[in-house]
Amino acid sequence: MGWQSSFDQIIDRCNTHCVKWDGAAEVFGQEDVLPMWVADMDFNAPEAVLEAIKERASHGIYGYGHTPASLSEAVVTWLKTRHNWAIDPAWLSHSPGVVAGLSTAILALTKPGDQIVIQPPVYPPFRSVGESNGRVVVENPLLEENGRYTMNLAELEEIFRSGAKVLVFCSPHNPVGRVWSKPELLALGELAMKYGVTVLSDEIWADLVFQTHKHISLASLSPEIGERVITFMAPSKTFNLAGLYLSNVIIQNEELRDKFAAQVGALAQGHLNVFAPVAAEAAYRKGQAWLDELIAYLEGNVAYVKAELAKITPKIKVVEPEGTFVTWLDCRELGIPPEELNQFFVQEAKIGFNDGIMFGSEGAGFQRMNIGCPRSLIGKAMERMAKALENRK
Repeated sequence: MGWQSSFDQIIDRCNTHCVKWDGAAEVFGQEDVLPMWVADMDFNAPEAVLEAIKERASHGIYGYGHTPASLSEAVVTWLKTRHNWAIDPAWLSHSPGVVAGLSTAILALTKPGDQIVIQPPVYPPFRSVGESNGRVVVENPLLEENGRYTMNLAELEEIFRSGAKVLVFCSPHNPVGRVWSKPELLALGELAMKYGVTVLSDEIWADLVFQTHKHISLASLSPEIGERVITFMAPSKTFNLAGLYLSNVIIQNEELRDKFAAQVGALAQGHLNVFAPVAAEAAYRKGQAWLDELIAYLEGNVAYVKAELAKITPKIKVVEPEGTFVTWLDCRELGIPPEELNQFFVQEAKIGFNDGIMFGSEGAGFQRMNIGCPRSLIGKAMERMAKALENRK
């Protein structure tokens, strides 16, 4: 069986205690909803990962572990070969998830009442990690024109000038699918240097970029910009390992690195699940071919969604994604009030999307659709959508 056909395989995830499928009824209040929401994929991890976990599991003792140097070597090699970013292994540490890392950094680098900047519509935990830690969240909304999003850098400079301490940055961007260009990133980096702002760069989607685009890590642009950035990456989205809770934290600036490490110690977050390093190392060392095939399959899914929607209605538009496996659907022309839109898809189409409003008020009238699944499931969702829209006429 080739990789392409393996991505077409339907794998029953029910009764595995997974959030996406087993939690859908509670989230959406419907038993028969097709879940296309939380951002993990319905694909097996690469075979090398499965074999590495099985081998470790066969040992039979699962006591406290430590993070092996070989994992650091695998991450450093991956960044160099995949992203042309040469990092010093001393810059690298790990966290049990990117959101945990973001929260740790905010606690380490700011105090209650400090301003934390986000760029909505954006991943909801960006707001919550600021507010739940007593920080003031300041919005710098993206600009949207003709279905394309850009940063409002002029407004961002005013916010930085007013005393903001930290920007939580999403690159590539979830949910709008932008892969930021080098000029955009350079302009952002210059502002961070000018105003002494630390950028917490969530680059968890860095590996899932479509073939006509290229991810550039903000910190890789220059040593000077790198001094202002903490980068968060992970194998979780890339290789479908989210439930193993491991992320990579890359900090060039020694002072920031020491503050982050001290906060990790204060929160007792220094240990990882014993299987996480095993899986991550196998993925980084042996998962390249699998990932290339996955990206091609996801690009095919995007094309399929666009083609099917074109048949169903001109009133739902796909915001052209440049990466990730979530698509941002502009449903504003349907004429359904934004506060009722998600319930229309849940109750009438029996599809569980993420409501755009979750990502900020700028998401009103949008839905986020997870396309990290076999194409036949997307086909089923399109059939349900077509029937529900026909019934509204």
